[in-house]
Amino acid sequence: MLILTELIQVVFAVTNFLIELYALLVGRWKLWFCIRVSLGQNVFSMLILASSSSYRKAQLAQLGLQFRSIAPQVDEAKIQTQISEPARLAQTLAELKAEAVQALYPDATILAGDQLVSLDDQIFGKPGTKKAAVTQLLSLSGRTHTLITAVCILRQKERMYHVDKTQLTVRALSADAVNRYVERDNPIDCAGSYKFEQGGIVLFERVQSEDPTAITGIPLIAVVRMLTDLGYTVP
Repeated sequence: MLILTELIQVVFAVTNFLIELYALLVGRWKLWFCIRVSLGQNVFSMLILASSSSYRKAQLAQLGLQFRSIAPQVDEAKIQTQISEPARLAQTLAELKAEAVQALYPDATILAGDQLVSLDDQIFGKPGTKKAAVTQLLSLSGRTHTLITAVCILRQKERMYHVDKTQLTVRALSADAVNRYVERDNPIDCAGSYKFEQGGIVLFERVQSEDPTAITGIPLIAVVRMLTDLGYTVP
């Protein structure tokens, strides 16, 4: 009889502990929920930037939203051999990057982008080396090219896209001028081989753009509109 009484007391103690733990966890969740709502943050979806680009990270940070950055695993070279139309290629790559990260975080809001340069029938991506950067810039010298910047936002079954096209005219540049610029800015990780937001501004004669932020990597005007449609508060 004594053992049964002690067993009942243990059961009651464990039950009370679980009830108190549940109440504590629920209370914290409610507090977290209220704080995020009061701050105008989306409470149901983590925002992930599907990119390791420091330029895109800095741009997205301008919006004042909390986000994570994860590099997507996409075979871009393979896709580039399958699609020749520049805008479609950029949009497809942005979508594939977003899907790659969404597969890991299915409940998150995923933002991905891609950027390339179109000149006549040529497509320029990131040069990768200084030599290739010099070659790209000499090809662009004295001519007008199109910088295509695509973004894709996924949240569960929702899909949103935007493709920005900016027309840029490069000054007639000598080989010496191009080499000096490449040594200065080292734009080997930028489509078109220029960092417009840095020293690259000196290369241009004219720019036609609906959203100049797209030149850096993310068309922020369009992204703000899309995120607002998804319930994010900016600012």
